[in-house]
Amino acid sequence: MEKVAPDSLTASRVYFTAFDRVTYSQVAWTSEDVSQIKRNLERQLKLLTLTKGHIVIAASHLLESELAREVIGPYPELFAKRIVVPALRSEFPNCAAFLQAKLSSSSPGEARLYSGDEQNAMAQLMDENALVVEWNVGATSKWFKDRLLADIQREDSLLGLILKRKGLVVPREMYARLEEVPLLSRGFVYQLAKDVGELEFREVMCTYADFLYYLSGARAVQSEGILPQENIIDFRLGELAGRATPLSENEVFFKIFIDVVKAATSTYFPMDFLDALSISDAIKLHSVAIDEHFVQKYNLIQSKTKQALEISDPERLVLIMEELDEFENNLHREFTVAINREIPIRLRELRAQGAKDFLHAMASLLVVVYGTIFGVKDVIVSGLRLADQDAVASSIEERIQGGLAAFQRMTDRRALDQRAVLLSFTERLKERYMKRLTSH
Repeated sequence: MEKVAPDSLTASRVYFTAFDRVTYSQVAWTSEDVSQIKRNLERQLKLLTLTKGHIVIAASHLLESELAREVIGPYPELFAKRIVVPALRSEFPNCAAFLQAKLSSSSPGEARLYSGDEQNAMAQLMDENALVVEWNVGATSKWFKDRLLADIQREDSLLGLILKRKGLVVPREMYARLEEVPLLSRGFVYQLAKDVGELEFREVMCTYADFLYYLSGARAVQSEGILPQENIIDFRLGELAGRATPLSENEVFFKIFIDVVKAATSTYFPMDFLDALSISDAIKLHSVAIDEHFVQKYNLIQSKTKQALEISDPERLVLIMEELDEFENNLHREFTVAINREIPIRLRELRAQGAKDFLHAMASLLVVVYGTIFGVKDVIVSGLRLADQDAVASSIEERIQGGLAAFQRMTDRRALDQRAVLLSFTERLKERYMKRLTSH
């Protein structure tokens, strides 16, 4: 296991909280419900694997959650290739030590969550394969409390707007108790909201407490992402904010990016490709997405679009409904511009690729006449080397291969806006999809 500070993670990353057991433990699910939840988790995991450098997940979620163990456990490459990066509290040297501390908890219920062979196996899997990012629990708890108190007081915060729209008010007694507690937990917020006695108020406050709890964790590992309120909590917050369709990673990819690609190129893109691809497919494509700079360009367009927005949140983390709408419109425009710029570049790349393939094919057939190439008419096309001309032929072959390698290096160095990385990777996705279909 390699343990690093948050600022050591340089690639685009997202904080993923959908494995948190609290999300599911409050409802009695049927077996069909659980199967559907698992499929949705796999879809989210595959999409983020294709579009992000790292998926940061709390080590506690990975150890506690049966779903996490079922979905991620069979794929140690997710850890080994630094796709999934566990977030571990800084006071623990490794995941095994964290697990042992939880097993020694004074709470029987918490100890039971971490007790079992599967939990031990997950801790060992992370310790043997993972890059782990550390975080500080004290700083995280302080931000959670300060932000909740500030958002209660600010009428233009997301919480303030939700409360106002629903005609709800946080009682002074509740605010005072939140303010006086040294270390504020979301469980304490749950209890105070329950004591107020109004179901709608309880739903708003508990959901918002979950949101800020996750956001505090995301900030601690510098992985809050571009759309934190949709990346880290996708249950009910969009509805509470009065927005029927949340602008999530899935919506950005399919309803903006892919729609722009289809409109600009008049090509079909399979909407069910996430179900057709396996997690192993996504892991292989992740390397392509990183190496060919798709992840860098895809996320750079989003981050620059957000930077251009006027955002009421002082920390520029949370977007209110009107800001989300503006961001969505601007993002659609920026992706349209980027794709339209890539189309002629992609056509040139395809022509160059054809020329390079032709040169590769010719290189194996070239035979030097008397050690000198005078022109195409002087080249004898043959699969044989001339007698006693091996050294000359080898020299020519080396120069050809060297030229091809130099061409490739030059291509790799070109600026992102001079390469069709978005269109090229989209084609890779379609190719993998077609292979999956024909292999069945």
